[in-house]
Amino acid sequence: MKRVLVVLPNWFGETLFATPFLQALKRGLPQTEILALALPQCEPILQHNPDVARFVPYYEQSGVFGLPLMLRSARQVRPLQADAAIILRKSFSRTLVTKWAGIPMRVGFSHSKVRRLLTHPVAGPPLAHKAASYLPLLTPFGVSAELAPYTCTLTDEEKAGARAWMQPPGLKPSQWVMLHPGANWLHKRWPAERFAALGDRLADAFGVSIAITGGPDDQQLAQAVATNMRQPSWVWAGRQSLRQLAACAQQAALFVSNDTGVLHLAAAVGGKVLGLYGPTSPALTGPLGPADRVHVVSRPDACPQVPCYSADEPLHLGMEALTVDQVFDAADQILSSAAGMSGP
Repeated sequence: MKRVLVVLPNWFGETLFATPFLQALKRGLPQTEILALALPQCEPILQHNPDVARFVPYYEQSGVFGLPLMLRSARQVRPLQADAAIILRKSFSRTLVTKWAGIPMRVGFSHSKVRRLLTHPVAGPPLAHKAASYLPLLTPFGVSAELAPYTCTLTDEEKAGARAWMQPPGLKPSQWVMLHPGANWLHKRWPAERFAALGDRLADAFGVSIAITGGPDDQQLAQAVATNMRQPSWVWAGRQSLRQLAACAQQAALFVSNDTGVLHLAAAVGGKVLGLYGPTSPALTGPLGPADRVHVVSRPDACPQVPCYSADEPLHLGMEALTVDQVFDAADQILSSAAGMSGP
């Protein structure tokens, strides 16, 4: 088998969940080129990934207006002459694109809306961590694997750029704590005033500088955290690319975040992370990594149901139940174990 096209999910966090699958596929088929078809926003996650030979952008639009884009994608994929396609999510449109592209072997999870388009339907996915749930799709290729950490490779230049970014106040990169208050759902967000109180307590206890991160759409939220802090802080939201943020998170003393793609990115590059979970389950979508640097705080007992995908309320009961004391205590344990730091 010369080439396999892997059709990835939408979000860049889910792309990280797919990297253990990509790694297992490449190890199982070392002579095969792995092509990744995904939305353009996912490309930074796979840059310099040793398991992916080529990134193929996929463009889509809902409704009848999406048909021309599907045809365009099929025409783009056909010349690649992939021997097989693996569709990681149950998507009719993306599965149809692989059929239109003439890919002879099409592997995906069996579902009524895609089963007839697949040559090798696979039962599932199983109820497991999202990253583990993709692994059964390896079975038609005679490959088996256990869940492994994410893969995200930073270059030496990106690491050096992060060190330069973090040095202007005269601090070492390891003297920064990064707070990420954003999330794609409002009810996955811990309140801005609690992030601010946490930042003040960490600055007081450890003498660290506080950076508030996020994308361009998070600038107002990040500024709200900074405004509510007594201690000075730096608002980095909207000023960094995704990979620049990742390089800084790798070197910081701690990265504190709601359940969002950036949390998984920080874990993927080897940063020390503390994830705050309310409506989602750490067992299903928690950050992957060794226990000495990947930590989660959650209160599932406060929720009527976890995971809860109802976004009717702006603040979820599970997030409301996370107190500043509880999150500070978790951060204190992580930072106190770091060389040269001591808590109160």
